[in-house]
Amino acid sequence: MNRMKLWRLRKTSQEAGRQTQVCVWAPERDAEIVRDICTRVAEASSRGADLRFSLAPQMGRRRTIYATWQGTTLQVEVDYPLVGPSWFKRNIGGRIHGSDGIHIELTPEETQHLKDRLMRACQAEIKSWLESHKLMYQVRDNTGVVTDERFLGSTLGIDPNRPDDEAAFAANEAKIARSIKESARASRKPPVDDPSVIEYEGFFGFPSFCQIAHRRQGDRVQFALIHMANGGTSPTNMFASLATFMRQQFYPDVDAGQIDWYDVQPENVYRFRETEILQVTMQHANGVYSKPEWRRGPAISEDWAAFIDETVTRSRTARSTAEATLQVDAGKRKRVAR
Repeated sequence: MNRMKLWRLRKTSQEAGRQTQVCVWAPERDAEIVRDICTRVAEASSRGADLRFSLAPQMGRRRTIYATWQGTTLQVEVDYPLVGPSWFKRNIGGRIHGSDGIHIELTPEETQHLKDRLMRACQAEIKSWLESHKLMYQVRDNTGVVTDERFLGSTLGIDPNRPDDEAAFAANEAKIARSIKESARASRKPPVDDPSVIEYEGFFGFPSFCQIAHRRQGDRVQFALIHMANGGTSPTNMFASLATFMRQQFYPDVDAGQIDWYDVQPENVYRFRETEILQVTMQHANGVYSKPEWRRGPAISEDWAAFIDETVTRSRTARSTAEATLQVDAGKRKRVAR
């Protein structure tokens, strides 16, 4: 049998944890590798799901994809089969497509020319990266991802940090995932400690930030939640829960009805927008706010507006200074590395 018969669903499916039994027929000479591939593809794990996702584009093609190169908005696909005499093999074709509607099918000659250019560019960038990190001709195998015996002969035992077994591999994977989460949170944090900046969990757990400005005014409290550029989920979308938390943090002895709340969008936080200050009224019970409503006016007092503006300006100045310092330090490190 020259062709593999793909996924034939059985009429009587076996439900086991919402799974369906399937059968595969394959060429006899490739039976073992087909069995291994199918087992991995069908795996009820994130690894199996990732493989199914990566293979999905192959299902929408009459040819098999040989290689892909991904740009920001454009992607190149090169196709199997290789055609021509043994001394002049060429990919049969390929395509360029992109998010802006571009779709160009390539001739074998165009495919070969573009593939050569992309391979040279990738080779140069990879070599440059290795050299800049002083990793050229080195072995660093501290993850244990590759298990193919063809590669283990040159790496196994060279790096003492390679995980020894499946348990050690799983523990290392979890450690890497935690470090990415911590790096993501650190990358979101403003580059300076600022008591007027608070952190909160936005939509989908996204680390988010806003500024606060507050003061006692007679027997009442004025409290503003101030939007920040690249702050994540805006305080407008989390207003009631943020207000509840801020009262608990700063004014637990003040009745919830004695606090005047404001939603502030400073100038240029959103493109070409002037400063907008909205008063927010909410229902409350047992110190918990709900059902916020925004309204314009009456006009706030000049001294309260100046207080908010001073808070925003002071924080922006501090962040600009910190960012400039970080850029200078990064430049120095680059020069030292060279």
